[in-house]
Amino acid sequence: MFYRVVLFVFWCVLPTTASALDAKLRGIENSALEENIQAHLSQLNTPSNCRLSEDALATIEGKVTKAAQALGFYQLTIDDIKMTENDCEQIVVSIQQHAQVTITQLDVKISGDGETDEKFIQLVKNLPLRLNAPLIHNEYKKAKGQLDSLALNRGYFDSRFITSEIKVDVKANTASITLHYQTGPRYQFGNLIYPEDLLAKELISNIIPFSLGQPYLASLLGEFNRNLGQTGYFQQVVARPILEQSVDNQIPIEIVAVTQPRDIFNVGGGASTDKGPTGSLTWQRPWVNRHGHSIKADLFVSKLEQSASMRYKIPLEDPLHNYFSIQSGYNAIDNNDSNSDTVSVAVQRHWTDAAQDWNKIAFLRYSRSRFEQADEPQQTTYLLVPGFTLSRHRSRGGLDVDWGDSQLLTIEVASDAIVSDIDLARVTFETKWLRSIGDHRFLIRGEIGALKTDDFSRVPDSLRYFTGGDQSIRGFDYKELAPRGPATVNDQGNTVKGKLLGGKYLNVASLEYSYPVSDNWRAMLFTDVGGASDKPFETIAYSFGIGASWMSPVGPIRLYLAKGFGDYGQDGVKLHIAMGPAL
Repeated sequence: MFYRVVLFVFWCVLPTTASALDAKLRGIENSALEENIQAHLSQLNTPSNCRLSEDALATIEGKVTKAAQALGFYQLTIDDIKMTENDCEQIVVSIQQHAQVTITQLDVKISGDGETDEKFIQLVKNLPLRLNAPLIHNEYKKAKGQLDSLALNRGYFDSRFITSEIKVDVKANTASITLHYQTGPRYQFGNLIYPEDLLAKELISNIIPFSLGQPYLASLLGEFNRNLGQTGYFQQVVARPILEQSVDNQIPIEIVAVTQPRDIFNVGGGASTDKGPTGSLTWQRPWVNRHGHSIKADLFVSKLEQSASMRYKIPLEDPLHNYFSIQSGYNAIDNNDSNSDTVSVAVQRHWTDAAQDWNKIAFLRYSRSRFEQADEPQQTTYLLVPGFTLSRHRSRGGLDVDWGDSQLLTIEVASDAIVSDIDLARVTFETKWLRSIGDHRFLIRGEIGALKTDDFSRVPDSLRYFTGGDQSIRGFDYKELAPRGPATVNDQGNTVKGKLLGGKYLNVASLEYSYPVSDNWRAMLFTDVGGASDKPFETIAYSFGIGASWMSPVGPIRLYLAKGFGDYGQDGVKLHIAMGPAL
């Protein structure tokens, strides 16, 4: 008995979820009208006890009428509403559609400073409202929203509608629309208001994309906020207009900022089939002095490569796009048949063009490389290398990049007449293009390089060309594709490949296609081609494969199965694993 009482009480308090009303419409010929009525009726619950009460009928009629009028069907007639036979969860609504209301009068006027603004003139021409078009109330709301949005974006902060109305003549099936919009004056950018403790005000003033008295544009203020965030000086920062403090229609812009801590430490890690497990440590001091100087040190460790570097950055005209840096570093490599350590120091001049797309770096690097390559004797090479780098990187989509491209061109030269031990000229170009067509995603990658020198044996392994691995030609091990020394025969009489020497030329191309198979997984097909050789396109490898990409909480993790073959031979199917965005 006690069990039954408990079960009864539990059943009474248990929440129930009513199913949405299932409606079958008859007499509707317009698909948009049918969809809108169904959307409105789906907000109702299925009638209880298999009956339609007077209140339920009135509610259904009201929903149908509202949905119809939203699309200009004011003369719609509801003939009958009833439950379907032997089905208590579906109703049938019989409707006479009649004609749709047409816009026969359209009066849109802009007054105030916006009357002569080219953007407002263009917007009025392209409003979604048209004479002799059907009356769609959502398009009327959209037109009003576009006028308000444009006004706010262009600094017409006193804008308002003098008249905004729709008059419908139901009998004549016609509508007249009146939109009279007063923009008022256009505001301008005023003075900047800095926090009292903000350092390097003169440097920040160099990244302001607008000037005092310039007409207000929300996009320019947005660009200023992006610039402030990218300087690295601030933990939190925002530039905001203070409309209530405007004088003579000039709006002061206040900077609210929290500077970075004196010292910042970051620890990272990763893994790939190229380098295995990796670890990194970064120390940064964003503010060294009131001139905006900064310093950064990096440490990277993997089984195959270890490096340490330090950079001192000195802003010139612009701390974001125009600065000078001094760098020093140490790099050690023990991979395949390369064993080297390099110490270097460099001075660099950084600047970006007005469009802020292409980054330019002119540099002068002095290095000492001690290395052993294959069976060659150990060499020590000193190089004074002036050079130039041109690069660009664009992307959208955050961690899961769905659009973007990158380009990197590097030119390096050295002469034995000026400090260096050898003559050397080296040019390398890399590019990637990621584009999406709906859910279909394509990644195209290319890399080409050329090296000319009077003594190749003294060129450090870091300047020779090698390829192969999950970032170049999959189906082969990391940097195993390059010219080799002569083959040898071991004690068992087997032929052994010669050791890697590196090449003077590089050419790599890749095409990858992916498609989503679930919320966080994409399936991939790809092919790679290329190699490193002593003559252009002399030795070529190919690979084909399949893969999968998982969007993990920390970013994409990509897995590839690839089969390589070609002039370098083949070595079964390779598994490649990589972390991070493909671009």
